[in-house]
Amino acid sequence: MKKSILLLPLLLWHLFSSAQVMDNRVYSDRIKSVRLFPTTNEIAMPILSLGGGDRLLFTFDDLTDDSKTYYYTVVQCDYKWEPTNQNNFEYLDGFTQPTINNFQFSANTRVPYVHYRMEFPNEDMMIRQSGNYILVVFEDYPDEPVITRRFMVAESRVSIDARVVIPRSKGEMNRFHEVLFDVSHLGFQINNGYQDVKATIMQNQRWDNAIIGLAPRMTRQNLLNYDYNGAVVFEAGREFRRFDLRSLRFNGEGVRSIQGNDVFLLIDQPRTNQRYFIESDINGQYFIDVQENRNRNTESDYARVHFNLAMPYPLSNGKVFVAGMFNDYAADESTEMLWNSDTRMYEMSTLLKQGFYNYMYYFMPTKSNVKDLSLTEGNHFDAENQYDILIYFRSFGERYDRLIGYRSFNNMAGGQR
Repeated sequence: MKKSILLLPLLLWHLFSSAQVMDNRVYSDRIKSVRLFPTTNEIAMPILSLGGGDRLLFTFDDLTDDSKTYYYTVVQCDYKWEPTNQNNFEYLDGFTQPTINNFQFSANTRVPYVHYRMEFPNEDMMIRQSGNYILVVFEDYPDEPVITRRFMVAESRVSIDARVVIPRSKGEMNRFHEVLFDVSHLGFQINNGYQDVKATIMQNQRWDNAIIGLAPRMTRQNLLNYDYNGAVVFEAGREFRRFDLRSLRFNGEGVRSIQGNDVFLLIDQPRTNQRYFIESDINGQYFIDVQENRNRNTESDYARVHFNLAMPYPLSNGKVFVAGMFNDYAADESTEMLWNSDTRMYEMSTLLKQGFYNYMYYFMPTKSNVKDLSLTEGNHFDAENQYDILIYFRSFGERYDRLIGYRSFNNMAGGQR
């Protein structure tokens, strides 16, 4: 039965108020393989053009053999991903809590699941304003979400000229990428750029280390400059590790052995002191696929994948994690690697759907949320990464942040000096 539309704004305000930062989260161990991407490119940023005809595809699996009724709604957020105080009828057209009606049962799999999917926006719900949004999926009540997922809606009011350079004021500068950019707003009035404009910079679509809320360093006529002289930097890293899980009969790339529903990856070594060379990767992304069957959505099976990182001794004063878009770079018990003194390896296993995966290892010091690649992967300025720049604007009196410009570029093609 459709939930009461009149109660939704009040419920969402209680759930998403008090300056709570909304993030990509899965609230049930039963929910796996959550994806949100443009219908034209499944490893691209989940971003829509305001008033355009483009759509996002949202999919997930429920590891059960019984279908459920899932509802969804959308919450508008500011540039910091905190909910705005606007009512949903100000930024939404249509229903506020439609159901996800498209689902299929898995076939020919050892692990049963129900696959859900929808395209968005759709005839049930449209977005009226640009900015940041959270897609909220729930089963019974919106204050008990099952999934929350970030996406953006952008306008094309400004142009962005960006490049990656060697940092000029940072030690071991060849370990880092510095992002410089200018924002041209010819034809779009900005009275106070320092106060009204905020920028977000992301590396490889990661929110965990994104730089958020950056004001211009200088403003000139129709131009905002973001040259912070070595402050806007990211670890360069190196190309991602990868494994091919599209077959559970034959060992794919990066796979050591397959034993029933357990997949053991090749034993990884720290790459800090290894010579750097260019490899092909998909910048931490993954996609679902299967070789032996036709329908990758419902005939791809789940397997327990075992990660192992060989170390002569455990790293002190911190923890080691395995990360990629498949786990949203989360730093929790589900992604932490544990030291095995018998094998002298860090080990971790997780249930994953068949497909092709990128991943990496990082170290997080105790009492810190900084993810360090220097002890596990190493950093090289020549490493290829994707960078995304989002420009937000809120003029005096407005109650939400417009996303007035967006630029995605690869540092190898986007310019270096």
